[in-house]
Amino acid sequence: MEDKNALAKAESYSSMMHMSKVAIYEQLTSSYGEKFTAEEAQYAVDHLPQ
Repeated sequence: MEDKNALAKAESYSSMMHMSKVAIYEQLTSSYGEKFTAEEAQYAVDHLPQ
């Protein structure tokens, strides 16, 4: 379930803020940001639409 939450956040960052995949990954895993695990963030970045 957290994978899906991470993906939803990643899609939001990508569409609204036009962030790169690297920046999205860093935001998702940041202790000051979303605090997703590395695996959850990687899933999200890997499944972002092109």
